[in-house]
Amino acid sequence: MIARTALLLFVFGLLGDTAPERGREGNARFAETEYAAAAAAYRAGLRALADTTTATYAGLQNNLGLALYRQGRLDAAGTALRRARRAATTEPQRVRALFNAATVAAERGDRDAALQYLEEVLLRRPNHADARFNYEYLKRRRGGSEGAEPPPLEPSPFAQRLKDRAETLVARRQYTTAAALLKDGVRKDSTVQAYRAFITRVEDIAQIARSTP
Repeated sequence: MIARTALLLFVFGLLGDTAPERGREGNARFAETEYAAAAAAYRAGLRALADTTTATYAGLQNNLGLALYRQGRLDAAGTALRRARRAATTEPQRVRALFNAATVAAERGDRDAALQYLEEVLLRRPNHADARFNYEYLKRRRGGSEGAEPPPLEPSPFAQRLKDRAETLVARRQYTTAAALLKDGVRKDSTVQAYRAFITRVEDIAQIARSTP
């Protein structure tokens, strides 16, 4: 298993077509933990579709995979998520299906596949905090650092501005304020952790400053 198992459902629009309606019904059942009923609704939506290259098809397959996963039907879940990835029409859909596929692969004990899916997520979205956490967690559980490391975390413009402000505070010897600013920034934007060495140094200095008479 992986550490962060938040599942990413596709949310269907408010169109009047049968397939999206079945998708919304499935999501409602899923929220009530009625996973067999949710899977039945998603399948009904898929049967109502003539086109297997649409966002709705990819979304139904993604959500079907999650409903099957919740029932412990891991092989069938993996098949549905593979279809979701192939049919994805947007980058967010691909990332969603890849992340969910990693969760299923890890549950099956296939860490290599899970790592591959997570690496693909990170190549597409380097700032995906849960994917990065799970990648590093699985690498540790596998017992070594072999294989490719995850792509470097790229700081967002917000993170870059925050570091500039913290450096200004450090120059003024306002270490405690700088440390608090960075800590709050990490909660707001995970890419601030790209400056983890700087954050650690500021926190260490702030701790020394607080303990000095």
